[in-house]
Amino acid sequence: MAALSRAVIQLPDFAEMAYKKSLADEERRLRDEEKQERKTAQRQREVDTFGVKQSYYEKSFALEPGAKAVAGEAYKAFEQAGIEYEKTGSEEAKLKMQKAAGVYNQVVGTGLAISNGIMEEAETFRKNPSAFTSESQKVANQAIADRKNINFQPVLENGVLFVTEKGKKIPVTESVYFSTNLQPGYNTLGLVPVDPATKYLDPRDYASLQVNNFKGTDGVMVDDGSNIRYNQSALITKARSSYESDLKNNPSLMEAVILRHSTASSGNPPTPQQRANIIAEYNSNPELLKAAKDNYFKEVTSFIPQFMPAMQRGVAPQRSEPSKRDEELSFFLENSKPTPGVFSDGRRAIRFMSPPIKDIEIDNFNYTIKEVSFDKKGTPSMVITDSEGNVLKNDSKEFKSAYKEALIDMKPYLSKLRAISMNELSRKQPLP
Repeated sequence: MAALSRAVIQLPDFAEMAYKKSLADEERRLRDEEKQERKTAQRQREVDTFGVKQSYYEKSFALEPGAKAVAGEAYKAFEQAGIEYEKTGSEEAKLKMQKAAGVYNQVVGTGLAISNGIMEEAETFRKNPSAFTSESQKVANQAIADRKNINFQPVLENGVLFVTEKGKKIPVTESVYFSTNLQPGYNTLGLVPVDPATKYLDPRDYASLQVNNFKGTDGVMVDDGSNIRYNQSALITKARSSYESDLKNNPSLMEAVILRHSTASSGNPPTPQQRANIIAEYNSNPELLKAAKDNYFKEVTSFIPQFMPAMQRGVAPQRSEPSKRDEELSFFLENSKPTPGVFSDGRRAIRFMSPPIKDIEIDNFNYTIKEVSFDKKGTPSMVITDSEGNVLKNDSKEFKSAYKEALIDMKPYLSKLRAISMNELSRKQPLP
């Protein structure tokens, strides 16, 4: 029988092995965690680069209440997408976050532009409501009253932000409010300025003006020796001829008639951005242009009977005394020096030199009106000098102030003076 070996067998220390393995595992885990933390931090920095959080806290307060609620939901959608991207780092989550940022920027960007625009419009309207057409005044007043009641009922569904607009639930990206397309009375007050050259655009006022102009003319006022009667048909014929002349000589009036017809047809006054396109459309369509002209004069005709004088029995014709306006116009014409001029297209112009307009005093400085004329649109032009004879620049504060005061001084006869000038402009041959 073989003798047993007395050599010592060294068994492995399993406890130590397990300990070392656990240390290695822990080190690997920490490295993985650190690596994951670095990736998460990098993704957090990517989220921050969109600036959505900073924008929301710095800008959303300036939005209208209804828009602010939508911005809150848009921010929430971005925040959720950002958290998902930070956790997963997936391309799908990244695309969702980028899309949410785009929606947020659209909501806040257009919302701020609209809010600021509405505030500016409202302030301008408050200071001088009569500077805007009566139709747009109604739209603006209603729009201002409705601002605080706008409720878009924003809701997030599967990452898509929906709003309720005019009773219909739609994605916010399709919203009229949060777009650059202006809609009067909704994302703009819809104010349309009154053109000074269209003072008599209201058909009732224009009818009154035409009756006053022609009620005493031959063919309209008929004297049979014992009675005076007035021929309404003859007056309407003369008024129509005058109307056509006004349209020809005053482009601003023609444009106002076009915009009035467009407003009646569409139900909405055009925005300043739309006006040029509408005017161009009418001018390129003879039938549409004729409809605008005829419809307006039809309105005028309906008011003419209200202003026609009653028949006078047993009364000889009475010629009215010259009005103050006529007297002031005569004084202006007699004491100024009408000087001929010609535009480059051959149209004749009149320059009224040294007009009898008193010097304008502004901040203890005197300014003199040296010349008055009218451009092709009937807008008054002036040459104004200071006390030393220096001609003021048209864009200077002094010129604008003196110009405004001079227009006030000329107001009683300005329209008739413009008519005289525009009548000359309608002729092509040069003045002698």
